[in-house]
This record gives sequence, C-alpha cells and structure tokens, in this order.
Amino acid sequence: MIIATISLIVVIAVVAFAATFSLSAGSKTEKVEQKAVTVEIQEGMTATAIADLLEDKKVVKNALVFRLLVRQRGVDSEFKPGKYEFKTGMDNEVVIGQLVKGPSIRYIKLTIPEGWTATQIAERVGARTRLIKEEYLSAVNERLILVEYEFLRTSGAPTTSLEGYLYPDTFSIQEDITAQELINMQLGRFEEKTAHLNWDNAPAFGRTQYEILVIASMIERETRVDDERALVASVIYNRIAQGMPLQIDATIQYALPVWKDRLTLEDLKVDSPYNTYQNKGLPPGPICNPSAASIEAALNPTGDPYLYYVLAPDNSGRHVFTKTYDEFLNAKNQYKASQE
Repeated sequence: MIIATISLIVVIAVVAFAATFSLSAGSKTEKVEQKAVTVEIQEGMTATAIADLLEDKKVVKNALVFRLLVRQRGVDSEFKPGKYEFKTGMDNEVVIGQLVKGPSIRYIKLTIPEGWTATQIAERVGARTRLIKEEYLSAVNERLILVEYEFLRTSGAPTTSLEGYLYPDTFSIQEDITAQELINMQLGRFEEKTAHLNWDNAPAFGRTQYEILVIASMIERETRVDDERALVASVIYNRIAQGMPLQIDATIQYALPVWKDRLTLEDLKVDSPYNTYQNKGLPPGPICNPSAASIEAALNPTGDPYLYYVLAPDNSGRHVFTKTYDEFLNAKNQYKASQE
C-alpha cells in the first residue's frame, strides 16, 4: 500500500515536472506559421472544457499541460466568457493572461426600434459602431448579403432593396461588424420571428409575401396599439377594394427627404410613387421595417367594414375607427377640440 502511494506521488511529480518543462521550453521550439483563431468561451465552462477547446482549436498544444499550469497559477475560476482572438501555437502563459483579462473582441448592444427605416438604422449603426452608414445603406439597397434566404427567393419582391426585412430587435454585435454581417443577423432574426406566421394567407387576399410586408410596414407606422393592428389592416384592404386612395401620412413621410413633425398640404402633393394621396393601391415597397405583430395583422385583418380612423380624443394613442366619412369628420372634430 505504501509502495503504491509512493509510486502515485512519483507519477504525479513526473507529470508536473514534464508539464513545467514543456511550458518553459515552449518558447524555444522552432517557429511555425501561426493562424488567427476565434474562440468563444461560454458562460459556466470549466477550466478543463476550456483547455480541451483550446487544444481542439490548436491554440495550445496540450490540454493536460495547460490545465496543470492553470491549476498551478490558481486561476481556474478567473477565466472570463466571451469571444477571443487567438493564434495557433500560442504560449500557454499568454493565453492564460488573456483569459483572465477578458475578451479581446468588444461587444456592444445595438437596439433597432420597430418601425425604423433603413436610413434611420444606418444613422444609429454609424454612431454606435465602426461601420460607415453609407456602407450599410449600400449593402441594404444592393442586397449584399452572405446567405440567400428562402423567404427572399419566394417573396415576389420587384427590387433588390432589403427595406422591410431588416428586423427590429436588440443585437449583441462586435464593434467592428461589417454591413453584410449585421444585415445577415437581421435577416436571420426576421426568419426566426416570422416563421410561425401563416404566410399562406397572402394569396387569399390576392397579395404576394412582399405586398404583405408593404401593408405591415404601414400598419407599424400607423399604430403602436397591438389590438388595433388588425383593424388598420382591414381599413387598408377595404379602401383598396373600393378603389379609394389609402391616404396614409406615413407614406408621405417616407417620400420626403427629411422627417417632419407636421405635414403640410404641399407635402401631400409630393411627386413620389410612395404618395398614397396621389396614387391608389399600395406603395411600391415597405416604408419601414415592421414587427412580427404587424406582419401577422396584415395576414389576419379583422374583416370589419371600417374605412377611416383618427386619433382618439383621450390622448391614449388609440384610434377611433369609422365606417362613413361623416362619422370620421365627427371623430376628427372631437379630437381637434380635445387639443385646444
């Protein structure tokens, strides 16, 4: 029993000595070409799992040697999760130092509100990242993406612009993200958030998937009240069915070069295919990037016979929906009176 114990101690000592020797001799080995490697350390990963991952990525030569050194330094629990930029065949001490210090790749949170246009998104991206806003817009308009999604192939879109598909959400991104990388994140989120929707409803309304997106974008800009979205959808479908212009102010805002707090009568005459006061039917493309809730509403209108809506006089942000023009004028006058 004593002999066995002594043998075990000797084995451990030999392994530790070999590890230490290997580590100290690492810098004396002949130089080989190093390659850049991105390694992601997940929250809760053990030192053993990290060592195995580093060996698998060829950042370190031997996971056992790396683990022994980590244990010797007493930093098992000090490694920080995140993405790291390493090179193959690195010195173990350098790798340990970086893992204790924290990720070399800086991440930021980018929040894109529902209903924003590609131009608005580009402004925020340009302010929060190293990406130039013009590069983002160019990639959006020319569809410079890394993955061709099925919903883009079957949408029936007459344009290469990705306006409408740039899903609004909060993203964790690298500060030096490229336009293509960010756009693909947004398209991936669009696919994820809209996969459950019944896109097969579109033909029932005589619409392509892209036209549903156009309708959803108008719904998004017209109301932020969830239980009103499908009502606004009904108004849009009803007015088109009766040959009435949609007369949606948000389409005028999209057509104008700058945003205005209040539109003028002259603004309503702007020469643009997006002017739904001058042109009947749908505008040629989405006027913003809508939420899944608005897309769902475009696919499932209530079926009510409303043709008009106006803000409610209680300043709640809700709307009064009416069937006739006289009812609309009455509701409009009530709203005006409430603002005096």
